Amino acid sequence: MSTAGLEGLVRELGTCSRCPLVDRPFLIHDAHRRWAPPALKLLLITESPPPGRKQDFFYNLGRPDRLRRNLKAILGLGVAELQVPSWLKEHGAFLTNAIKCRPIRPGGRARDEGLLRRMALNCSAILARELEVLRPRRVMVFGRIAQLSSEVLGLEPYAVFPHPNFLVRFRRDMIPAVREAIFRALSGP
Repeated sequence: MSTAGLEGLVRELGTCSRCPLVDRPFLIHDAHRRWAPPALKLLLITESPPPGRKQDFFYNLGRPDRLRRNLKAILGLGVAELQVPSWLKEHGAFLTNAIKCRPIRPGGRARDEGLLRRMALNCSAILARELEVLRPRRVMVFGRIAQLSSEVLGLEPYAVFPHPNFLVRFRRDMIPAVREAIFRALSGP
């Protein structure tokens, strides 16, 4: 991963104006500079930062975060929730979102699938740039929105699964297979 490429990606994230948004958590928490390992074995792509005027975000260690907590459970990690980003980095993984900015909540709805799909399509060029800069050996996709983005880009993911929050709530039976796939992706050549 080149420093110039990373700085270009961060600039692109900061100047994008394609979608209505609340904020840019990847920039606020300096996620790429702080948490992306120099040699990326595995890029985990999920949907988006939590929508609305919230403060929780996977890389905001000042707040509890459901995705961080659920990923810890899926991986079976014996570390504190706040250590999950460090664990990923130490093991050559980085978690990103198909949608980089925090979506608005139109009309107070918790989730607007149409808005998320449009945002993912608008953000696909930035995700492509992120893949180019980070150069992961493998990519895993979690959830419908992330899967849409991967299809638009023509990615051939190592594995595709439901979103981690969905897995923990509704498909715990899949957790062993997801855990095995992640550890296999991290240990393989």
